Amino acid sequence: MRAAQETAPGPAALSRPQLLDHLDALASEIEGLDPAGAVRLAGSIRPVERVAGGFDVRLEWLRSALVAARTDSSWEAHRRDLASRLRAMRREANQPAAARLDDRDARAALTQVLEDRAFRRARRDSWQARLLDRVKNWLADVWDRTLGRRFGTRSVAFVLAWAASIGAIVVLLAALARAAASSRAERPIAFRTGAPDRTAAAVFAHEALSLARAGRVREAVRVAYRAAVQRLEEEGALRVDDARTPREYLRMLPVPHRRRPALAALTMTFERIWYGSSAPGPDEGERIVALLRDLECLSRDHAN
Repeated sequence: MRAAQETAPGPAALSRPQLLDHLDALASEIEGLDPAGAVRLAGSIRPVERVAGGFDVRLEWLRSALVAARTDSSWEAHRRDLASRLRAMRREANQPAAARLDDRDARAALTQVLEDRAFRRARRDSWQARLLDRVKNWLADVWDRTLGRRFGTRSVAFVLAWAASIGAIVVLLAALARAAASSRAERPIAFRTGAPDRTAAAVFAHEALSLARAGRVREAVRVAYRAAVQRLEEEGALRVDDARTPREYLRMLPVPHRRRPALAALTMTFERIWYGSSAPGPDEGERIVALLRDLECLSRDHAN
């Protein structure tokens, strides 16, 4: 019994018409199946169908898709895809088998192509070189038919040589003129050397003192701040730049610097009165003058 089972032949190979009918029948049946019917159909499909002629048609993908139909929420769309795929397989199987070349035939065909005269010319000369040759031949032909009859080759060469020389000279002169114009445009402006022309700190301080004593405290604090910054520049503590803000000047001065407390107090007063438009207090003018004394913009005699 066991020996009979071991020697039992497998399923008979399908002929090409049988394979076509089988694929067509499966596609038609799947189009009308519900999930339960799909699972039953999966059990009747062999994973591999042997076809006469020595090739196999694998259908494991179809069995797996049908088994999963019970949990497939999009079964309606998937079964149409399965039927379309089976019909595509049927069309492909119905086409005649393409002729196949063995290695010797392929080598012979390649050798024939490589030995062709057009192919050898294509490998030797590029299409750009051939196009350039055609253009040169055309220009030479046009020259021979027009001006070449009147002028000899030597005369033409002489004229071309002179034209090239004159063109080179013109290009050189244009380059020199452009370079000269560029150098004139890039010539730096001659600035005055030496220290900038700034009003001394003492002059600003005396003006602030006069404004404070006249009761014009708002103008006095603005001029006093200018005197303070100018004084620090004179001492080398910072460099005056009109683009800087009062807070930037204050950050430039190191914390241990002996002028920093007085500059910080004057900066706060200046920002509050000038920028903040805050009304100065009754003793604000005297306080500004005292800060100018601390900054040594005013001597003790002028401060009294």
